[in-house]
Amino acid sequence: MAATAEEIILENINSIKEWALAGMAEKEMAETLGIAYSTFRRAKQSNMILSAVLAEAKKYRNDILKDQVKCVEESLYKRCLGYNAKVTKNYKVKKVVFDEVGQVIFDKGGKAVMEETLEERTEETHVPADISAVKFFLLNKARKEWRNDPERLEIDKKRLANDTKRTKIAEQASGGGEEKKSIESYLDEAEREANE
Repeated sequence: MAATAEEIILENINSIKEWALAGMAEKEMAETLGIAYSTFRRAKQSNMILSAVLAEAKKYRNDILKDQVKCVEESLYKRCLGYNAKVTKNYKVKKVVFDEVGQVIFDKGGKAVMEETLEERTEETHVPADISAVKFFLLNKARKEWRNDPERLEIDKKRLANDTKRTKIAEQASGGGEEKKSIESYLDEAEREANE
């Protein structure tokens, strides 16, 4: 006898929880279980276990997302201001070679034998403010004071008013009048009025 959708869901509740925590869409879950999405939605409304599992997974994922957004916002803010960071660098260093008793080893020409080694050093360096991060931050957090192109709004308003006047004059021209004018003359007249 074939299992009902309710039985399939209850048998796979642990997998559903894992899928939900991984971010799988409910429609994909239904497909994976071999049941219709509408049946899965109905089961979600009637089955308290399924509903609780999905709600818990959603809350968990939202909490993680909030933490991630907070971390990114903090990083963006640091990039806006600039910050000091410790940076590890490797340097080539030449050192005199000593023998087993601590004496300097010399080559045939009488020069001390040198060997190159890498030494790791940690230094504090300043990372300057990032102009792109500053711009992004201000355009999103202080939108009224920091617009990308504040004059653009005024230009767009004038263009819209001009287009509206042109349309009205063109409509008048096509409806006739006491004196016959070409549409071009009406449009020229609208252009002059808009520029005044």
